[in-house]
Amino acid sequence: MRILSLAFALLAATLVTTAWSNDEPWKLEKDKDGIQVYTRAVDGWSIREIRGIVRLPARLSSAVAVVCDVAAAHELNDVIAAAEVRQRDSDTRYQVYSSMKMPWPINDREILNQREITQDESTLAVTVTDIAIEDQAPPKKGVVRIVKSRQQWIVTPGQDGQVTVEMRALTDPAGPIPAPIVNTMSVGAPFKTMSKLKELVQRPEYQRAKLPFIKDAAGAS
Repeated sequence: MRILSLAFALLAATLVTTAWSNDEPWKLEKDKDGIQVYTRAVDGWSIREIRGIVRLPARLSSAVAVVCDVAAAHELNDVIAAAEVRQRDSDTRYQVYSSMKMPWPINDREILNQREITQDESTLAVTVTDIAIEDQAPPKKGVVRIVKSRQQWIVTPGQDGQVTVEMRALTDPAGPIPAPIVNTMSVGAPFKTMSKLKELVQRPEYQRAKLPFIKDAAGAS
């Protein structure tokens, strides 16, 4: 198991570095309500990478609890119809299956992600990385499986009782999708997700959340 974990960590590092270390500058697409959405081209990809940033008055564990709540993924991202944990190796390593509802006439999508959660011992920043992996089961009839995708959430605590949440995503939706729809989703979808995050983190169940694998910043209650 440790060998498999190490192999995945090396693969994730390679994929993320490949996608997120190019020289293409970020382009600010939207700045509203304290949320910034950026996009940029990535070598070898026809789809642009997206990046959303927001600051929240919340504990570290509260923000991470929202991001990692698989059962509530459809609330955080309204493209997701349903999500479930398929295989759990630990609290910080498990597989997440998601089905996605797409606007007609586009076929719905599905994806199986390997999730890894890490925390920096120095900054206490928490990183949640999802990378698409192969699913041995055939896709559902009329549904397209996404096999090329990586998403990363980085939640960083500040000294003022707030956290900075950054989301980066690079996903090939697979199959022909009209460019206007892709371009609209590349800005509108992350903005809606960050807006929903601001709302969800205020719910009592997340305000009270305590995660055994997360160390909160000093003074957090």
